[in-house]
Amino acid sequence: MNRRKFIRTAGIISGAAWLMKGATNFYSATPPPPKQFKVAVISDGLSPDFETALKILKSYQVSWVEVRSVWGKYNTEASPEQIRRLRELLDQYEIRCSQVDTALFKCTLPGTKTLGAGTPVYPYAEQMDLLKRAIERAHAWGTDKVRIFTFWRVAEPEAIFGRISEDVQKAAEVAKSGGIRLTIENEDATNVGTVQELAKMLATLPPNVGANYDIGNGLWLGEVPYPEGYKRLDPKRIWNIHLKGAQCQPAFKDCQETFADLGQIDLKGQLQALLRDGYEGTMSLECEFEAPHLSHTETTRRSLEGLLKVMSAAVGRG
Repeated sequence: MNRRKFIRTAGIISGAAWLMKGATNFYSATPPPPKQFKVAVISDGLSPDFETALKILKSYQVSWVEVRSVWGKYNTEASPEQIRRLRELLDQYEIRCSQVDTALFKCTLPGTKTLGAGTPVYPYAEQMDLLKRAIERAHAWGTDKVRIFTFWRVAEPEAIFGRISEDVQKAAEVAKSGGIRLTIENEDATNVGTVQELAKMLATLPPNVGANYDIGNGLWLGEVPYPEGYKRLDPKRIWNIHLKGAQCQPAFKDCQETFADLGQIDLKGQLQALLRDGYEGTMSLECEFEAPHLSHTETTRRSLEGLLKVMSAAVGRG
């Protein structure tokens, strides 16, 4: 089952008592984000209304936001008026945009046979126009980072890494002309799904392409992102991080997303490794499920509270 549909469609799952317990026990006192970390949340995880999301972030003293969908549409489809309004809200609430998310290259690479029936968010022919819109939004919202992907996954991804690299290099040239850095996310539905694959792809790309390192996505492909996967990445090429919780059955079967502080990911260890390695980039909570008896907003808030507690422990405050 796709993790984004976990619980949202299944309801109460047998054997998920550990999750239900975690869903009902909110932390009574949530610590603020440690100054050592530039903490963000992907805004539509909190609300489709951007101002509502910012108000919630402000209540947790979170001063960064990652922009994906706003007001019910992908940000790359936002109108000029909405682009201006989003900038006004960022200024009003004194919250900075960490990264503009796009669906760039979340489509089939022509001539390849994908493993799933992935429908392109935007057709291949429209990818460069999509990138240009994202660059405009990044300029408007005060960030130099745009998140991208590596086409829907095929049976042997590394066999087409050369072709993928050529397309990403073309995108990188367009981005460079606009003073923008591209971050590739390791997403299990795409050809760069593991951290190992991410490291190999980055080795072929110019300096303005780095990693949007997701600490959980590799689990769906049988990789432990931390510590095994993380060791393969040059920390200097990691420019944004997605934080989440995940739980898999033995042998990486039936992986499911959960709250950031639950599951099998060693989040505390990962955060301490980032501190050790001098990481200064941004990091965002990505919450894409609904826990039993909670709305999506409540689920994300519960996950954020757990994340902040783990962060506090990682820096020695808890």
